[in-house]
Amino acid sequence: MKIVKISFVAAALFALAPLASQAQHAHGGGAADKHIAPGETHAHASPHGGMVRSAKPYHMELVQQPTELRIYLLGDKMAAVPNKTLTGSVMVQTTDNKTTTVPLTAGGTDYVVAKLPAGAKARTAIVSLKNGSEALNVRFDKLDTAAKASKSVSAAYECPMKCEGSASDKPGSCPKCGMALVKKA
Repeated sequence: MKIVKISFVAAALFALAPLASQAQHAHGGGAADKHIAPGETHAHASPHGGMVRSAKPYHMELVQQPTELRIYLLGDKMAAVPNKTLTGSVMVQTTDNKTTTVPLTAGGTDYVVAKLPAGAKARTAIVSLKNGSEALNVRFDKLDTAAKASKSVSAAYECPMKCEGSASDKPGSCPKCGMALVKKA
């Protein structure tokens, strides 16, 4: 009888293998994501210019505005889910290390809004969202550094119909109406 010794390192790697495979997720047809973003094992194009995170079986996009946070629940093909059944709140940590919980209210037809306290700048946001009976929780970190980075890059292209969230630094099509983006004057 032959005895095989397995090193501690090899045993640890085998034990952690199932955890590593859970880091990615698949979309329609079982295809794994092929793109990467900071703070996450994968990323998606952000249809509205914000940060996108997984909220299985959905994705959630947070778009910072000067006085509010807009939250889009993204379904199939990264299309925003209508906000008719969306409720919830956002726990916000500000850059001055204060924490507050802000209720989400309807905004437009496809997003919900968290109004920030006067003069507050968000650093971290933990979104607790309900879509009917589904409870979804997502954490967005480093919002203060993301806001600085987005201000330093100005969008060179926009939708000719001036659709919200259509500005881009490269040519393409508007996520709202599908028209080709045009160079800003």
